[in-house]
Amino acid sequence: MAHNTQLAGQFLIAMPNLADPNFFHTVTYMCEHSPVGAMGLVINRPTELTLGDLAEQLEIEMTETEMTHVPIYQGGPVQTDRGFVLHQPLGDWDNSMQVTPDISLTMSQDILEAIAQDLGPDKYLIMLGYAGWGEGQLEEELVANA
Repeated sequence: MAHNTQLAGQFLIAMPNLADPNFFHTVTYMCEHSPVGAMGLVINRPTELTLGDLAEQLEIEMTETEMTHVPIYQGGPVQTDRGFVLHQPLGDWDNSMQVTPDISLTMSQDILEAIAQDLGPDKYLIMLGYAGWGEGQLEEELVANA
C-alpha cells in the first residue's frame, strides 16, 4: 500500500541547534506521514553492530562472508530491538510497506536472511529502531523550526 502524504519519501535534516541527543546532527528518511502521526528512520548513525553480529543473534546463516561487515544503523529511539530495512527495488518480502514507487521498508527477517546470502535487494540500509511522532507533533516541531 502506497502512502501519498506530504513528507513520506523526503529527508528531514536536524537543525544545528537541535539539542535532543536522539536527533543531534541526524538525517531522517520519512517513511510515513499522515494526520495520525509520522514515522522515519535515521540514516546517518552507524552502530558498532554489523550484519554478522545480527545474523549470529538471529541464527541466520551467513553464506557470503563479505556480507558480515555490512553496518547496522541506529534508526531511532523507538523499538530499538526491532529491525527495519529500507531498500530498493521493492521485492516480495513478508512484511513490507511501500514508501515511494521504488523504495520499500521491510520489517521481516526474510529480507535479512536474503541479504546474508547476497540474494537481497540491490540497495539497502539496515536499522534498529525508528523515529516516531504522534498526531500533530512533527508539524509542531517543523513550525517551531526544531
